[in-house]
This record gives sequence, C-alpha cells and structure tokens, in this order.
Amino acid sequence: MRLYLVRHGRTDYNVNHLAQGHLDVPLDEVGQDQAIRLAQFFVKNPVQRILSSDSQRSMHTASLASAALSVHIESTSLLRERSLGELEGVPLPTLVKAWDEACRNGESRFTVKPKGAESAYEVMDRISGLVDDLHLEKRSIAIFTHGMTKEVILCRLLGAPVETSRSFRFDNASITELRWAQDVWVLERFNDTSHLA
Repeated sequence: MRLYLVRHGRTDYNVNHLAQGHLDVPLDEVGQDQAIRLAQFFVKNPVQRILSSDSQRSMHTASLASAALSVHIESTSLLRERSLGELEGVPLPTLVKAWDEACRNGESRFTVKPKGAESAYEVMDRISGLVDDLHLEKRSIAIFTHGMTKEVILCRLLGAPVETSRSFRFDNASITELRWAQDVWVLERFNDTSHLA
C-alpha cells in the first residue's frame, strides 16, 4: 500500500508571501498547470482513494487527478491548513513576528496561539484519527492538503514529535511518498517536484 502526500498547487498568496490559513484562496495560473501535471503523474501511478482538504486550492488540485482516475474525492475539513485566526492574509514576516512575540514568555512555538491561531498541537490532534487509520487501508491513497498540515501528518506517520514538523518544508504541488511495510511507514520520496518539469 502506498500513500502520497500532495501539497496543493500555487496561489497568488504563495507568490506574494501572504498567510493563507483557512482563507479559501484559489489556484493561480501556475497552480492550475501544476494540477494538470499532478494528474498526469497519478495516471502513471494510480491510486484507488483520494482524500482532500475541503479548501478550493486543495480540491482543485485533487479534482484533475480524480477525473483522470475516476476516483471520488473524499473532502474533509480535518485536512485544512492551520487556522491563523486574525493573522490570515497578513505578510509572512508579520506572522513570524506574532509567533516570536507570543513565545517571549517562554511558551513553546508549538503550543502558542497568537491572535486566535491554531497551535501545532491542535493540528496534530485534528488529523491524528484520520492518519492513524491509514495503515489499515489496502488501497493506495493520495492526500491533497497544505504545507503545515502535511508537515504534521508526516510527523504522525513517522512517529516523530510535532516539534519535528519544523524540519520539513514542502513546495507547491510536491509529492511525498510512503510505503507501508512490516508495520512501519517507509519514506520513499520527499518533496518531489520532478513531475512539474
């Protein structure tokens, strides 16, 4: 059984370095082309199940693979990006500054919730039930989601603490592939964008 973790295609917010969170931002022209190339990848590497965040940037990215494979998309809010509260739409340096200020009293970057944002631990709690059951699946699966959510999912799959998520970074429309083998997830491909060339 293979599992493909896919970050959504590019948006204007990605280009302009703006925080998206739960904002329902569409793909830009490049992101739409990336979705086409992802569909071509999955025609060559078919899956039998597709899960997606219910945000339009993820759903649009997943939709072309879904159509090419005739596999229904199971959309869920559990796979959404981290909510950023009042910080959604701000420039990324402003977001980083808010997190830095929230940590000044010694609280962890992974537990603080500046301006109503969701903590990394809350994202882990949100996705844990869905992720923990994936190894029971016999079919190959593609999960279309977001950068930070993908980081936390990978931590959960590999049995790593949520703090490890800061070690991972994922490009738009990248594929990370894992294989279930002898009771562990084996990481076989990380942040691969070769299908976009």
